Amino acid sequence: MTSVQNRQPLLSGNSLLAILSALVLLSCNAFKVVSNDNPVVHTEDKTEEPTKTKEKKKEEAKVEDFKPELITVDFFGEEFQVEPHKTEFKVALILPFYYNAQTPIEKRTSDYMVEYYQGVKQALTNLEMYGLQLKLYVFDDENNTDKLKSILGKSTLKTMDVVIGSIGESHVEMVANFGLANDIPVISPFTSLDSLKQPNTKMYCTTPSSMDKVDKVIDFISKNYATNSVIIVTDNQPYSDEMKSSYVTGFQKLKKKNVGYETTDYNGWGNVLEKDKETVVIVLSRNPTTVSTTLSKIYQTKRNVVVIGDNSWSNFQDNDYKFWDKMNVHLVASDYVNDTSAEVKNFKINFRLVNRTDPGVYAYIGYDQFMFMGEFLLAFGEHFPGYINDREFRYLSSNFHYQYKDGLNKNTNVFILKFEDFELKPVQ
Repeated sequence: MTSVQNRQPLLSGNSLLAILSALVLLSCNAFKVVSNDNPVVHTEDKTEEPTKTKEKKKEEAKVEDFKPELITVDFFGEEFQVEPHKTEFKVALILPFYYNAQTPIEKRTSDYMVEYYQGVKQALTNLEMYGLQLKLYVFDDENNTDKLKSILGKSTLKTMDVVIGSIGESHVEMVANFGLANDIPVISPFTSLDSLKQPNTKMYCTTPSSMDKVDKVIDFISKNYATNSVIIVTDNQPYSDEMKSSYVTGFQKLKKKNVGYETTDYNGWGNVLEKDKETVVIVLSRNPTTVSTTLSKIYQTKRNVVVIGDNSWSNFQDNDYKFWDKMNVHLVASDYVNDTSAEVKNFKINFRLVNRTDPGVYAYIGYDQFMFMGEFLLAFGEHFPGYINDREFRYLSSNFHYQYKDGLNKNTNVFILKFEDFELKPVQ
C-alpha cells in the first residue's frame, strides 16, 4: 500500500509556465461557494401549551429549532443549498498496477494504469489549489482475487470516504459488496456492470454499458434515419454476438421492421443495400482486418451507406481516413477529446512539463474522473449522492450523466462521432 498525500508542487522545473497553465484550468472550475450565510427557515408554532413550564419550552425549542445553516454552492452554473460538510477526505484507489509485471499483458496493463495515475495526480494538484484536502491510498491488486480480498480486509479501508476500483466484473462486484457493507461509495473507473445482485445506491460505474451504447445508436437512427433500412453485421466473436443480441432487443422494442442481419464473410452486398437512399450498416467487429475487408466489399457496390462502428477502430494502424470519410463512418465512444479547446491545450502543456510525454486516453480518463470526484466532494461532501444524478457534467474527455437503474448508478453518456474533414466530431 502506498499512501500519497497530495502536497507536492506542480512541477520540478519550468514552474512559471506550468502555474500559468494550471491557473487557466482553475479559472474554468465548475464549483464555487456562493455564500454560507443562508440559514434554514422553519415555521414556528406560536401556540403555547399552558401546562408546560417556560424552562421546558425553552429546552424543547433548542432541540427542535436547531438546524445547520446551509451553504449556497454553484456547481456547473446551478445553485444548490447544501448542508455544511467536511473538506478533508480519504480515498482508496485499487488497480492492477503490476509493480512487478512479468508478462507482456501485465506490462501493457501496468502502462495503462500508470498513465491513468498520472492524470489522477494532475487533477489532485488542481484540486488542492481549490482547497480540497485529499489523502489518496494507492493499492496494487495485480488483478488477483486473493490480493484484492487482502486489501479489502485492511482496517484502513473501512475509514475511506470513497473507494475506486478495481477492473473486471468479478473484482468490481467484490469492491461494490465491500462498499455496501461499510456504507462507502464505490466508483468503477473502467468496468461497466449491467446490474448488481444486491442493489447499491452508492455504486457508480463511469463507463457506459454495452446496452447504453446500443440505446444511443438506436436513438440516433430513429431520429435521423427512421425510414432507412438497417443491416447488422457480425463476425461470430463473443463481443459481436453479445452486441447483436442487444440490438435485436432494442429494435424489437422500437418495432422497426426493416432490419437485416449478415456476417462479415457475406459477399452479396449489392442485393441488400438500398438503391435510392442510404442504408445504415452497423458493423459489430473490433478486428482491423475484418472491418477493412467488410467496408471494402460494401464500397464496391457504389451504394450510399452510413457505417456505424466501435471507437476502437480509431486505434487501428494504417487507417485510410479519406476512405472512411467516403463511407460516412460513425463511431460509438464513451469519451471524446476536443483538441482545439483551451482546457485541453493547457492540460497537455501541464502534462508534458510534469511527465515529459503527451497524455494518452487513460491520462484524460484519470484526470476527468478525479476532477469530477474532487469537485463534487468540495461542493457536496458526503451528501454528494443526492446531487449528481440525472444531470450532465462535461470535462476534458468525459461526460458524466449518472442514472440509477438496475441496482446501481450508471454513467449513460455515449458519444456518436463522425468523420468530417478528416477528424472525429460529435454529432450528438
